[in-house]
Amino acid sequence: MDQINQAQIAELIDKSDITSVLNSYFRALDEKNCDAEHFATFLTTDARMTRPNGASLVGPEEISASHRQSFARFEGTQHFLTTPDVSIEGDTAAVRANLIAMHMWQGSHTNANDIENFFVAGGVVSARLIRTDGHWKISQLSNAVVWRGGSFKNVMQTK
Repeated sequence: MDQINQAQIAELIDKSDITSVLNSYFRALDEKNCDAEHFATFLTTDARMTRPNGASLVGPEEISASHRQSFARFEGTQHFLTTPDVSIEGDTAAVRANLIAMHMWQGSHTNANDIENFFVAGGVVSARLIRTDGHWKISQLSNAVVWRGGSFKNVMQTK
């Protein structure tokens, strides 16, 4: 019985750590903390991010630089990630979570009463994390958008 409880406790700790890593990534986006060193704390050196438009970025430097450029057009964002569904096999974890993200265009003065000031999207985040040096890091993440609403007048294609 003790071995089962220890295994369950270890799995719960891993799932909690994995959830924290994902939350750190989305918090960095919302706080516009797109420093490559910061991204390296939760991304592997060869992490691959696939944007909803299908473009892929590799590594903390490229990913953080692209996010910094892309998120400059927003006055603010909020990413709401549901409790992730995590499956762990050894030092690899597969994750699925729902995501709703609100993006306020620059100049909107955070006024969500005018539909021209924002867009919102809902999607499914799929991620793979690996345990490296005792810490979980994102090695792959993609977001498949399921629905969108609001204004897309300021949308520009970015890497």
